[in-house]
Amino acid sequence: MKTYRWDAAGLKSRRMRYALNLARVILLITPFGLFVHAEDAFRIVSMTLHDEALAGAHDVELQGDLAFVPGKRNSLSIVDISNPERPNLLWSLSSPEIPDSETVLPMGDFLLLGTRDFLTLDIQDPNNPIVLKKISDRPRIDKINGMVLLGNYVLGANKSGYITAFDITDIRNPAFFGALETNEQFGLRLPHDIADYGDYIVIVDPNGFTPPVGRLGIFKVLENGNLLPAEEWSLIGKIEASELIGANRLQIKANYAYVGGSLTPEARALSSEPSRVSVVDISDPSRPAIVASLPFDDVRGPNGLTIAGKILFCAGGQTVCAYDISNPENPIPVASQSFPVYRYSERTDNYHDLVYRDGYLYISAQSDNGFLILEVEDVIVRRLADAS
Repeated sequence: MKTYRWDAAGLKSRRMRYALNLARVILLITPFGLFVHAEDAFRIVSMTLHDEALAGAHDVELQGDLAFVPGKRNSLSIVDISNPERPNLLWSLSSPEIPDSETVLPMGDFLLLGTRDFLTLDIQDPNNPIVLKKISDRPRIDKINGMVLLGNYVLGANKSGYITAFDITDIRNPAFFGALETNEQFGLRLPHDIADYGDYIVIVDPNGFTPPVGRLGIFKVLENGNLLPAEEWSLIGKIEASELIGANRLQIKANYAYVGGSLTPEARALSSEPSRVSVVDISDPSRPAIVASLPFDDVRGPNGLTIAGKILFCAGGQTVCAYDISNPENPIPVASQSFPVYRYSERTDNYHDLVYRDGYLYISAQSDNGFLILEVEDVIVRRLADAS
């Protein structure tokens, strides 16, 4: 394992600059007044690299002083982040027994892990987690890329074309609850992420990360607060649009779904459209409507989204961006910064998920096999992110 610390001076000489950044600072009017806005919005405080423990680092979730990082290339790590400038890798597993580890959900003394299977781990001792149960049932359980908790149930977006549910009433011994096929029935080929909205769940489908469209679907899954049998889940609303090409990440706040669209190199060759961050009004689940769409400052596009206060943070390629979503129908870019390729210059699908807490961003770096921690130094972004 290698952990690097960076100072501002050392980073400045390495940072990739965009051609359109013609001035170092600009004046920006925000709800907090007039600020000088610098392009150096974020500072790298540490980067932990490990080709086995963090192989294909894909997701990141925090609980207390711990970060949980599953890796697409069969890995899972637990990192002590009590000191963000000196993260400590407590434990890791690199094994074909956890293929395509792509999402985690920490729940107190337990950790739910989505791979090509569904696993429960006892993490009371984070230095020595114990796998309690693994549930397999391909293709209904396969390539779980996002999970959401609904009471005593966890629903997962399954990239094989399913929404899959598990009963975790007894979290030590979870049970398969049911699954709904989405490809043949509803044209939602590759569910990549999932979020809850009242009695509904929302999923996004990148449609192969290629033009002409990506998709978002809204399903009713609850009745009077109770999860319906999977065969009774119904598609209520659906939208497909060029603004949603590559839709693979999803966050919901109030009546809006925020969607990140990542593009493959092949897709970029087929279309002049940039990768995008889009906002969808879902207040009427039967008629979702795109109300805003902005280009993302990296050709690869955002793979990670997280909302903190009035800021939507996005990460993709080698870039981190922040958008002011005080008015969801008019998001305003307030910060964008790109960082150097660490190790594998031929790979572009790097920053993959991120979480904000107490002035820091915790980011999984898939291509680097790394775990990146940034400090948010921009005063506008900090104030908006910490706003209630």
